[in-house]
Amino acid sequence: MWFNRFLAIGFLSGIAMLPVLWIQRGDEFEHIRLAALIGLDAGQFLTVPITLAVGAWKASPWNKRPRPTAPGFVLGGITFAFGALIMTQAIAAIRWLDGRPPGVGDPDGETGAALQAVPSGGVTLLAGAAILINRAIAAKRSRKVVVPVLTDR
Repeated sequence: MWFNRFLAIGFLSGIAMLPVLWIQRGDEFEHIRLAALIGLDAGQFLTVPITLAVGAWKASPWNKRPRPTAPGFVLGGITFAFGALIMTQAIAAIRWLDGRPPGVGDPDGETGAALQAVPSGGVTLLAGAAILINRAIAAKRSRKVVVPVLTDR
C-alpha cells in the first residue's frame, strides 16, 4: 500500500506546476484548461518519480524511522476525485481541440498534450480507488471481533 500512497502523493504534487499558466495563448476558459493540463503533465513527469524514490527510501530497511502508515480514506477520496477531474477536463479539452479552435497554433501538438492527461487522470483515479478499497477492507476486518461464548456448566 505504500506504493499507492506515494504514487497518489506524486500525482497530487503535480499541481505545483500550475503556476506555469502564463503559457496560455488565449483568454478563454478553454485556453486556461489546456495550459493547466500541460502544466500538470509536466509537473507529474517530475514529481511522480521523485516521490516514488522517496517512498522507496522511507519504506526500506535502511531508514531508521518507522515505516509510514497505510493511507486512509481522505487520501484515497481526494486522489479519486482528482483523477476523475483530470480525466473529464482532458476529454473536454480534446473535444475542443478536435474542432478548429481559434488561437491555437498547433492543434495536433496540443491534442497530444491533452491526450497524455487522460491516462494520467486514469492512473490517478485507479490509485485512489485502490487506496479506498484497501482501506475499506482493512476497516471491515478490524471490526470483526471474536467474543468467546460463555457456557453455564
